[in-house]
Amino acid sequence: MRELLTQFSGLAWGLLLASFATTVIGLLLMRRRRRAAGTTLIAASMATSAKGGAPVVDDRAALTAAVSDAEARGEGARLPGLYLSLAKCHIEDGATADAEELLRKCIRGAAEAKLKDTHAKARVVLGDMALQNGDRTTACEHWQIARALFHELKQSRDHEAAESRMLRNGCPTDWVLTDF
Repeated sequence: MRELLTQFSGLAWGLLLASFATTVIGLLLMRRRRRAAGTTLIAASMATSAKGGAPVVDDRAALTAAVSDAEARGEGARLPGLYLSLAKCHIEDGATADAEELLRKCIRGAAEAKLKDTHAKARVVLGDMALQNGDRTTACEHWQIARALFHELKQSRDHEAAESRMLRNGCPTDWVLTDF
């Protein structure tokens, strides 16, 4: 046995290094997929409900026209869902600053129109974006507000998802937010 090991020690080292390299490459690919999935999760969390929200449309030109039309007509209840859908397009295109601006408009409009579901979904997405930008505190604040809105709406699945997101990222879950 020793003679075999001595004769094939170079081969054994080669196999060991090849398996190590394969493991490292696999881990790097998994990390890359997770980052890409983070963007996908942000986009996936943006689907609006039938309650006062606009249907999700991926055509940026059509959404931009619909937003302009709704703004011109003063359709405050329609705008938050459209802003949310258009923000999704911007996120997919990598225009995160534009998406954040639209999400903030969505939140303001949804609060005015009492569209808590749309408001909460926009908060989840803004929280995800804040976390990706390294601002865990802001992310936690958005998720906390979303969690409270989902609780008010008795949407237990969404509430649990927001709470899980908070716990996974080290957010305190016993906050009482004021002045928001």
